[in-house]
Formats: sequence, C-alpha cells, structure tokens
Amino acid sequence: MGKQYDIELQFARVSKPGNPSIGVKGFEFPSKSTVPAQNPGGSGSTTYEPATAGNYQQLGAVPYTFEIGQYEVTAKQYVSFLNAVDPDGSNDQLPWTGITLYNNTFSPIENPYQGQIIQLKHAKNGEHYALADESWADKPMMWANMFQYLYCVNALSNGTVVAEQSKRAKSPEGFNVQLSTKYVRFSDNILSGTYNLNDYNYPYAQRQNTSGFVLPSENEWVKAAYYAGSKTNNGTPYYYYPTGSNQAPEPLTSSYWASSNGEASGRVNVNSKGDVISGKLSQKTLKTQGYANYDSHVFWAPDYTSIDASSDSKANVTDVGGAATPSPWLTYDQGGNLVEYTDTVTAAIQEPDSENKENVPVYFKVHGGIANATEYQLWITATGTSNPYGQNLGSLYQYGGARVGYLPSGKDKTSRKTATPSSYADPLTGQRVVSRVDSGITFDTFYTTNTADAIDTLKDDEGYLFISAPFRGLKASDRQAVDVYTLWHTPTQTHYYTTSASERDQLLNSGTYTGGDVGFRALAPGAGSTDFVRMFNSSTGAYGFTSSARDVEFFRNQGYELNGVAWSI
Repeated sequence: MGKQYDIELQFARVSKPGNPSIGVKGFEFPSKSTVPAQNPGGSGSTTYEPATAGNYQQLGAVPYTFEIGQYEVTAKQYVSFLNAVDPDGSNDQLPWTGITLYNNTFSPIENPYQGQIIQLKHAKNGEHYALADESWADKPMMWANMFQYLYCVNALSNGTVVAEQSKRAKSPEGFNVQLSTKYVRFSDNILSGTYNLNDYNYPYAQRQNTSGFVLPSENEWVKAAYYAGSKTNNGTPYYYYPTGSNQAPEPLTSSYWASSNGEASGRVNVNSKGDVISGKLSQKTLKTQGYANYDSHVFWAPDYTSIDASSDSKANVTDVGGAATPSPWLTYDQGGNLVEYTDTVTAAIQEPDSENKENVPVYFKVHGGIANATEYQLWITATGTSNPYGQNLGSLYQYGGARVGYLPSGKDKTSRKTATPSSYADPLTGQRVVSRVDSGITFDTFYTTNTADAIDTLKDDEGYLFISAPFRGLKASDRQAVDVYTLWHTPTQTHYYTTSASERDQLLNSGTYTGGDVGFRALAPGAGSTDFVRMFNSSTGAYGFTSSARDVEFFRNQGYELNGVAWSI
C-alpha cells in the first residue's frame, strides 16, 4: 500500500508576478468611469467627495507567484478534516478563540436546509463526523467561520503533501496555467502553523510561514478572480466580474425558482440535488458571460425535508465548479455560492447589526458574493468585511466559505504522483444514524433514523429540542443486530422502545400504545460496550431512555427510577 492521504486539493498557479493593481471604490458599479477609480486624496483628483475617501482601495497587485484553490472547501473535505484532527469526537472548545470545530448549526436536524454534517456521539475513532446526505459531498462548506478555516489551514501546513500531480491547461485568455492536485495528510496540530491561534496577544491571522498552505490574501484572491493579464474590453487588465467577463453572469436556476416566477422550464439548469446539469448550460452564454449561483435563483431541499412557500427566500449552494465558468486563472465560483474569507485585516465594524459580540479588534476582508445576494456582490468593487467569528450581517453567518491558497518554494520536492486514500478521505454519510430529540415538557426521548421525522418533531408544540445523534444503527444483515421496536404511549405522550416482539405485541394489545415498527437496529441489552438504560416514572407511567449518567441523574430528580437496559451499542 502506498502513502495515504486524507484530502485532495486542486490548485491553479497564478503567475505574472509584479502585476499592476487597480483602483476601486467599494461597492460602486464598475464601469469605465469608475474602474479604475481615482484616489480622492491624490493630487488633482476631484471625482469623489472626501467623505467617501475611505472606500478607495488599490487591489490585485501580487509581486510573487502563488497558487489558489480552484474550488471552495467542500463539506466532504471539512468532514475529512474533522475526523482526522478530532478522531474521538470530543469537539473540545479551543483555547483563546473559544470555538469548537463543529457546532449544531452544521446539523440537518437543527438546520434542515443547510445543515451538512452529523456528529455521532458513539462511534469508532475517526468516524464521529459524517455527511448528512451524499448530496452535500461536493457542495461548499457552509456555516463555518474564519477561525474554523484557519485551523484547517494549520492542519494542512503541519501535515504532509504525500503526492502531487501537475498539468497545464489553457486559460480563456489564451495563456497556459499550471494546475496541480495535492494529496495531503492532515496533522492534528491545529493551534499553530501558518497561523498562531494559541495566543490571545497574537495579531490575528498574520502568516508565520513564507511558503506552504495559507488562506488567500485579498490581493491574491482578487488577482486570481479578475486579473486577465492583458487589457480587456473595458480598457484595464481586470474584468468587472470573476467569470472572465465585463458582463454579469447568468444566474443558475432551479425548477422551484422557475415555477414560482413563471419562467420557462428550459431555463432550469440545477437539479433537485443542487447539482448543475451541464447539458442545460447554454454554450453561447458560457462564451459570452458565463454562469454563477447568485440572485436567489437556486433552491433545492435534501430528501429529508421539503420545499414550501415559507422557505422560498432561502437560496442554496450548488456543486463546486458546476457553473463551468472559470476566472482567467481557471478558478471557479469566485462569484456566487459563498462569500469567501481572506486573511487580510481591516477595521472592525462597530454598528449594532454587525454582530461583533466578541468585541474583536479587527475584521477581515471577504469577497465573492453569496447565493442569495444580487449582482453587486460579484463586482470587482465588492470589498466586504467580516467578523472572523461570522456575522449575521449580509447572511455571511450562513454563507461564509473559503478556498485554500498555497505559496510554493524551492523546498517543494514531492515526486510521488499517486497515493492511497485514508479512512478519512471519503467520509461516511448519515445512513442509519439515530438522532435524538427530547421534549422539555413531557421528558420524551425520541430516537429515530428518519431525519424527516426528527425535523418534524422539532416543530411540535411540546418543547422538543435536538440533543444529539448518539450512534449509527446496525445493518439488518449484521449477525448480532436486533430489531428495536418504537411505540408511542398516548397517555404520557412519550416513546417506548423494546427489542422483544412479544413485549411489543402485549403493549399494543393494552390499548394505550400505538406504533410498533422497527425504529432502528442495535445490540441486545448488555451485549455491547454502551448500554441505553430505561427509566420509569411509576406515578405517570412515562419512560425515558438514555446512555448518559447525567441524564439518569436528571430523570431521578424528576421521580424516575432505573428500570433495566433497553438496548446496547
């Protein structure tokens, strides 16, 4: 077996070092009269009012050759990162930043339309995190904040590039671009590396390395997205849009949006899984203006939830690269899908709606637009800022994304061209995952492998909350697997579970229980390493089920007593 890798990343090499910058005014429509912008503080410039001078920037100049990810970091790649650096699933709060690498907004139970990742409480090492559904695998990672991406970069920078493949491809501008695929083994050292995230006195996100993996800087990001290398038809070497065009791209469109807006079905080019249907992309449009996922034209729902009128304001991401519209340097989705973090510092926003709850001293520049934003966020002049913890302003908290950069050096001597995927490289999906939602009113403990049922239960008026995804149910073909039957006790409005078919039948015959279908499969009581005990309240007739000693204590305080083992895992 060859060397193993945990993640593969595709990069485009951005050459032509020493390129000129371009002057822009933040969020001003790009045109020949505004790009390049004139500095109001410069000699002889009278174009702009002094009050708006702070919006002026010079962007895009990079004096060195660098590499940038062709695609945004995907949900699948983030799951690989989680399993590699947190194999026991402890998800500890990290020092100084105070964040965890996973939070419940990643979960499809709490976040049905955008939750991409499930955390399993009981699982084998390296399998505590799984994709919520296969449809999320090649979608960009959502809901992560900048610090979480910086930890990922550190895991890469302290890791090992075990193999690399390179090739040349033609830019739409006619010059050659070197592309590479790097196969990387993560390190579990995430607190330092490219970025020192272990010291509160440290200046945020200042690069410690002059080579290796990075989060792109603003200038690197802008050059990769907009710089054409020679004059475009706007008279500058920069395009107005990151799709190799001075004309706005066509929004990608799903059937839900088209039918809701009376559009012809022929315009639909995104399927019900959120993947772009390449055969539905117009070749004429690709040559003239291209496509991007923006302007709320895309909405789809995973199989465990449904689209309804109350949710049509939410856009959703498409598969990375699906728009088939590259920048001059063969990067994709630098316009649309997600806004992307850079490691370039800017002043913190102090307005109340900026969500600077952590009172951080600096923000960071972000670029790229989001799926539910209009055209203006794709402009070269769209120079946004973000709290590194994420923020609600502009929906960035939901749609914060990133792509990885790489600074080459003479020490890059990886000669191996092939490697073998590790167990982390292709993460498991949420099949047979048992989720638990509890009622704070009836103390019901509901265990189910049906994500849709868990989501619907959270909408119940009995005060249900998502607790966790405790474990992955066994396959029916597993020798030791036993059926766990789920019943509903009408008088107490609580669930009951048993591995005994005869007990199930007896309870159903009592007239106070309904249901009785197989809810999931586990091990017989006492047969596994973890027991799920049964708690009983003799005053009400209600039961509760848990593997947690803390829960047992809670139930006892509510008048319950231990009543045996229900099943094991």
